[in-house]
Amino acid sequence: TRGLILEKFKSFITEQKEEAYKLVMFHNSHEHLRDVGKQDAPDYKLMTKAANTVGVDLFHAEFQGSRIEEKGDKLFLHSFAFDEKTGLSIKPSEDGESDFQKPFEINPDNTLIFPRGLGTLGFTSNRRWVDMIKLLENKGFKTVPSIETWDACTSKYYCNELFRLNGLRTPKTIPVTYSDDSKRIMEDLKFPVILKASSGSQTGIGVIIVESLRSLHPTVQMLSLLTKNIDLILQEHIKIEYDVRVIVLRGNVIASMKRGLISGDARSNASLGAEVESIELTELELEDSIKAAKLVNGDLVGVDFLPSKNREKEQPYILEVNSMPGFSGIERSTKDKSVTSEILKTYMNRENWR
Repeated sequence: TRGLILEKFKSFITEQKEEAYKLVMFHNSHEHLRDVGKQDAPDYKLMTKAANTVGVDLFHAEFQGSRIEEKGDKLFLHSFAFDEKTGLSIKPSEDGESDFQKPFEINPDNTLIFPRGLGTLGFTSNRRWVDMIKLLENKGFKTVPSIETWDACTSKYYCNELFRLNGLRTPKTIPVTYSDDSKRIMEDLKFPVILKASSGSQTGIGVIIVESLRSLHPTVQMLSLLTKNIDLILQEHIKIEYDVRVIVLRGNVIASMKRGLISGDARSNASLGAEVESIELTELELEDSIKAAKLVNGDLVGVDFLPSKNREKEQPYILEVNSMPGFSGIERSTKDKSVTSEILKTYMNRENWR
């Protein structure tokens, strides 16, 4: 089934006239909060390679320090320069010297915007960045994701309710309304449970498995103390060997991978070291993944789900939709093609900018 869908998708692409375009990929390249591990930027390198392969004029822009200049009827984007080896922007020195790239001319008729580093307000983003992308939309630019899609996907609780109300299957999820709310919530859940930040988690950081009320209650209290208005959710723990990430592009599934649990952990993020491989989806999994993407008006999204015991007959548990899915894991799982190149080729058809 997945093969048939991909063939129809490829046929659709080749029937349309391809036209070169410019691409601006925004980053918050210094966002990593972890104090361990390798801090590289795989998406920077993957996107650069893919753009060179398909002939897209790519400009990497750092949100911090970026600005848009109007000269007559033309727009120019200013951004810090990037270190091509690390994929990180070059921040100004202590004495105030800055290394900026040559201003990049942008136009809604030929420039696509990928705001990849928007993050979460108050956590890994700020309002000016969001306003800049929204104002570009107001000027007619196509942005992937749109601010509408990004906003919906920043809340796991909202998406859970949206999906459930529209017939998708989700794990039982309850918001923590105040620091001493744990006991009341556990009247409807059983241990172990998953404690998550509804917004603001980063590549699996911010997801905890909790075994008892004795651990849960003080953990919630401590998190609430450190971040007064943190939005936490508790979710039923569904025992699995793997979860699935599906890349949905304009209503079509173009790739899917299974991510094994990290040894001794409850998480399966490829960026944290989980083993990945391609997986064939069932009809139900295809339908529900596409439906989840449509519910957030997602142009290019990653849909995460837990497989059911009977994958052919039972709906999967939709976990969340990521409005800015990483590409490194899915590239590792698809040996026969470059998903990143396929994404860039899709937008050579201007009908896909609508």
